Amino acid sequence: MRAKYYQPGEPDRELEEITELLGTIISRVGTGASADAGTLVGEWDDIVPERWRDRARPVGVRGKVLLVEVRSGTDATVLRHDTADLLRRISGRFGGGLVDDVRVRVVPQQAPRKDL
Repeated sequence: MRAKYYQPGEPDRELEEITELLGTIISRVGTGASADAGTLVGEWDDIVPERWRDRARPVGVRGKVLLVEVRSGTDATVLRHDTADLLRRISGRFGGGLVDDVRVRVVPQQAPRKDL
């Protein structure tokens, strides 16, 4: 298939077209990734409970496990006890089957480097 480039005067293409195309390509390649996983990461703040928004950032989905990173052990503990609510919201948005587990990883924020 040859690439078709946008020409002035052509109607705008909708963004959903590329999402559908990428989802099809990814599923054919068999990487285990999906367009929904990309949407989950991209729309994190709209999907997750409020207490997750400022404390955790999604890294991605591998298999059916969502990996999120937090800055402290305290945040990890709080959020680990709240994964059922997060999984319900994800299931409600994407249907069952995208994510069935959440892994929380602590990645401490690095302190600013002091010049000597």
